Amino acid sequence: MPSLPPAFHVTGRLFRSPLSQRIILGIFVSLVAIEGIVLVPSVQRRRRELLAQIEDVSTGKVRWIVTAFPTASGVELADHLQQLKADPMLQGIVGGAVFNAQGEPVAQFGEPPTLAPGDRDAERQQLVTTTAGQRYDLAWTTTALGEGMIPDLTENHWLVLRHNADAMQWALIGYILRIAGLVLLIAAFITLVMMAFLSHQLITPILNLRRDLAMAGETLTADAATEAAPPEFASLAYPRQDELGEVIATFNQMYHQISQAISDRQQAEAQLRRHNAAMQQYIAQVDQITAAAAAVDQGTFQPASLDTVAQRSDHLGQLARMFQQMADHVVQREHQLKQQLKQLTIDIDQAKLQQQVTQITQSDYFQEIQAELETLQVDEFWQ
Repeated sequence: MPSLPPAFHVTGRLFRSPLSQRIILGIFVSLVAIEGIVLVPSVQRRRRELLAQIEDVSTGKVRWIVTAFPTASGVELADHLQQLKADPMLQGIVGGAVFNAQGEPVAQFGEPPTLAPGDRDAERQQLVTTTAGQRYDLAWTTTALGEGMIPDLTENHWLVLRHNADAMQWALIGYILRIAGLVLLIAAFITLVMMAFLSHQLITPILNLRRDLAMAGETLTADAATEAAPPEFASLAYPRQDELGEVIATFNQMYHQISQAISDRQQAEAQLRRHNAAMQQYIAQVDQITAAAAAVDQGTFQPASLDTVAQRSDHLGQLARMFQQMADHVVQREHQLKQQLKQLTIDIDQAKLQQQVTQITQSDYFQEIQAELETLQVDEFWQ
């Protein structure tokens, strides 16, 4: 399956963005609300226009009847009005009534209108809703219709016609639907135009900034900020002189500050590790000197065991060298003491032996034996 062009991916990402969705919804709803506010008086005006069309056509027909039959009675006028139901120019006359000058009913046909005759200043049109549908009642006076045209008209009648206004209602609904469709198309077009503008000026930089923030977070979390070149932030490709540009510049500055802080921390940790290793080595070598002291006391000390410590150039190395020298002197001194003790023991033994010999030779018994030996003839002894 072939992959979609990059433009589709960008568009899809824009429309999946919550910020884009809110902006689109805000713009679209605002435009629809504005057009809705404008639509209400427009619908009312269209309603008046449609009612005016019914009134104009019916007024023309009724004026023709009054003019053609100036002496007709109320019943005759009702018959002529009833014939208008078949006129294709009229929008569905469903009933009517004729009243005399005193407002008393003379004749009626079809659905009786609810609009009652009144004085000259009374309302002469009425739009009502019945169980049968929308109805529009219109009233005229014969004197008003024939004024200036029928000089000998002496009797005044009230003529009331009831019209079926359902067609007007459907026409009004169609008008509303057309206007609403046009409003939706205009709102959609303006929304898309605004999105095309905002996508370059706002949405795309924000999405890139969000991706850069995630990339920066991953880089900083992995402590890779100082191990390689800094990542390429797509948001820096939009040089701006507005608040969003300040946010991007602040983010870039913050990233470098955090990177420097991480670098300093890593250096401090490395130095601390070196110091820790040196301290552990120092403690271990101190333990070697302590063990060497115990070995000296036990007589098992080997000077070569401190050669590594003695190579140090600090006080511990000096102490190890002095300890080796001291231990050597102690060994030599002990050896000398042992030799002296051995020699002293030999001298003491010889002195004791000489003293014992002297005691024996000086004893009376030894003197007697010696005297006898002197008087004894050896040759006689062996005979």
